[in-house]
Amino acid sequence: MNDEYITIRLSDFLHALIKNRGLIAATTIAGLAIGVVLSIASYMRGEMAKGYSITSSIAVTTQDAGGNFTTNTSNPDSSDIQLAEDMVDAVIYVLKSDRTLKAAIQNIELVGIAETDIYKNLLLTRYKETQIIEMDLTWRSAEEGVEILNAINEVAPEILIETLKIGSVSVINEPKATYRIGGNVNASMWLYMSLLGLAVGIGFSFLKFLLLPTVVNTKDIENTLGLEVLGEIPENVEYFRRKKSLLVEDDDPMGAEVRESFVSAAHILHNRLGVGEHQCIYITSAEQDEGKTHVAANLAVQLSDLEHKVLLIDLDVRNPSLGGLFLDKVDYAHSLNALYRGDASPEDVITHLTGYLDLLPSILEPKEIPLSDALLTLIKDLSQNYDYVLMDSAPVGRVAETLSLNRIAKSALFVIRFDYSNMNTIRDSLERLDKSGINPLGCIVNRVKTLGDKLNNNNYNYESEGSASRRGRGSSSGKSSSRH
Repeated sequence: MNDEYITIRLSDFLHALIKNRGLIAATTIAGLAIGVVLSIASYMRGEMAKGYSITSSIAVTTQDAGGNFTTNTSNPDSSDIQLAEDMVDAVIYVLKSDRTLKAAIQNIELVGIAETDIYKNLLLTRYKETQIIEMDLTWRSAEEGVEILNAINEVAPEILIETLKIGSVSVINEPKATYRIGGNVNASMWLYMSLLGLAVGIGFSFLKFLLLPTVVNTKDIENTLGLEVLGEIPENVEYFRRKKSLLVEDDDPMGAEVRESFVSAAHILHNRLGVGEHQCIYITSAEQDEGKTHVAANLAVQLSDLEHKVLLIDLDVRNPSLGGLFLDKVDYAHSLNALYRGDASPEDVITHLTGYLDLLPSILEPKEIPLSDALLTLIKDLSQNYDYVLMDSAPVGRVAETLSLNRIAKSALFVIRFDYSNMNTIRDSLERLDKSGINPLGCIVNRVKTLGDKLNNNNYNYESEGSASRRGRGSSSGKSSSRH
């Protein structure tokens, strides 16, 4: 085994994002929903704290304690106005000081109110670059808020003289209270939480991609697992779900690339096995649902088209499904089960699909057939009449008994479903095969998906070399085949 690390490619990561697009969409929607809930909660909290806004405006002047301006006259000149503008920041500081607020509280004899209560709710802003100050007090009571601003305006002139030695304020707009809407819907929260949900989805997809790597690039199989890829079968959901027998070909262009891939794999498999008789090969995988049964059946069909005598046996006795790819129904009298229990002869149980392809199916029973010496001897005897015996076996990563087939098999063919089984599970299964004494011939990568490539747009119409002859010499439907 090759222990090199898997190379992380941008295309592989993009594939992981596309694969988990449902999860990413779900986390994004969840983030949006949370944002909506939080903004509503913020609105309701504001509604519970609703009150009044008391506003007023004042002007800063440079009058002294006697009411005169700096020119000792009752009318200000330009220098007085300039000085008043320069004093605005200092006046704001004095108006919000503890001294002024405490004096205002004492002036109207407020009980239970501290200077800090007024300070944190009082906003003083300068109007543009003038000597005018706008006052805004948020308060729970309109009447009490008006009293507080009036009190501040009343005590301000004396405190300004005492602290700044000059200055006063004159009221422009008397304090006025208006109802203040407490809550508001923070729509920006929706965007922030949606982006957070999107980031969580992408992050989880990337973490899963790193911690649970699958085969998303066939180069990783040869470079990391040291296993030769004998064929790549493209993804085509409709082709693998069709109910017709594999012996029945139609004019569907969508399945042409799939059929051509099996033709190529069959040629490669034949070249790897070389010239010889009675060669037994079992097809296995790391997990269920990787498509090994379909691979075994299609390879058997294509090898028979090359005019090699082929026997296809269903030895996945815990999940037998091979017969259903060719026949409407598999009964006990024409099954491997009957042959093993001595209830039928080989001539009774073997179904002749074409002149070169025979099928020995299995059925599911409460007590499954063991891969015993007796069964293996039966299969070995049957193999004498064939060039190739292809055995669909249980996943070696799940059923250790599959390794019993090593006693009659020349080699094993491993099936890997694209972006399905974990790389560590595949590696463990291959090590199990290696330690059992059999060297896998190679692997078939099943249901390969290409980023941005839509197989149903492929209009190439392919007919394999032996297709026409197979339709001529085999059953027209594949559902009513002859038997010995």
